[in-house]
Amino acid sequence: MIHFNAKKIIITTDFSDTSLLAIKHGAFLAQYTKGEIFLMHVITKHWEKFNVFTPSITLENIEKASIAVQAKLEQLAQDIKKEYNVSVTTVVNSGNPTSEILKFAEEIKAGLIVMGTHGYSAWEDLTIGSNALKVLTKSPCPVLTMSEHATSQGYKKIILPIDTSAHTRHKVVATLELAKQFSSHVYAVGILADDEENRKNAMEVMLHQVETAAKHKGVPCTTELVENVTNRAVATVTYCEKMGGDLISIMTDQDAELSGFFLGPYALQVIHHSKVPVLSIKAEESENGAGWGDILAGT
Repeated sequence: MIHFNAKKIIITTDFSDTSLLAIKHGAFLAQYTKGEIFLMHVITKHWEKFNVFTPSITLENIEKASIAVQAKLEQLAQDIKKEYNVSVTTVVNSGNPTSEILKFAEEIKAGLIVMGTHGYSAWEDLTIGSNALKVLTKSPCPVLTMSEHATSQGYKKIILPIDTSAHTRHKVVATLELAKQFSSHVYAVGILADDEENRKNAMEVMLHQVETAAKHKGVPCTTELVENVTNRAVATVTYCEKMGGDLISIMTDQDAELSGFFLGPYALQVIHHSKVPVLSIKAEESENGAGWGDILAGT
C-alpha cells in the first residue's frame, strides 16, 4: 500500500527559473504537512560549464564551487523559512545528480522529491532533462514535477486518471491522502482507448470503487468516463485543463527501461506537457500488493 508522506521533502535545484518554482511548490507542501525541507544541489564534473550565478562568478575549483553554491542555497533557505515558516536543511553534494539524489533520498527516507522539468509545446517533442527522467523512474518515493507554467500554488482540484492497467489502483490511496491534507476535490477520470469498448463495465466498477474509497476518507470525488481515446496522455491533460485541475496524479509506467533513462510514453507525455504539477508514483513491485478491497478498507 502506497501512502502519501511529505514529512521529509527533497527539493532539487540548479538555480534555474523552473527549479526555483519547484522550491515554492515544495515549501507550500511542507507548510501544510509540517514537513522538513532538504534543499539540494549536486555539483557535477561539468560544473565549470554552467553559469548559474548573477553576477557571474569565476570558479577555479570544485571547493570554491561548493562554497559558492552553499552560500546561494543558504540564502534561498533563509527566504523559504521567512515566507513559509518551515524547517530547511541545505545539502551540497558532488557527482552524478541522479545517483546523489536517489542515494540521499534513501538515506533520509524521504517521502517526496520535488523537481522542475523543461516543457515544450509540440506533443511529438518528448525531450526533458535526463536527470529528471532517471529520478522519476528510480525514486523510492513519489516525485512531484512541474514545468515553468505551474505558477499557481495549491491543490484544490486533483485529477486522478484511471486506466485498465493492473497497477492503476496503486496511486489511489496516496492521492486521496494528499487530497484530504489539502481539502481537495478529486476528479477520477476513466480513460478508455477506442479499442477498449469491452472494458467499459469494468472501468465503471473501478470508478465506483474510487468514489467509495474517497467517501470513506471524507474526500469529495467526481467521476467521469472518457471513451474512444486515441492518446491517453492527451486525454488526461485535456481533461485537466477542462476541469481547471491543479495537480495530476499518475503512475510511472512499469515498462520503463531498466536503465531508468526512459519513462513509458503515457507518463512521459503527461509530465512533459502538463501545465500543472504532476505527482508520479512508482507501482509497488509485488502485484500481490494492495487490491481494490484494501483501498476500500483504507489500509
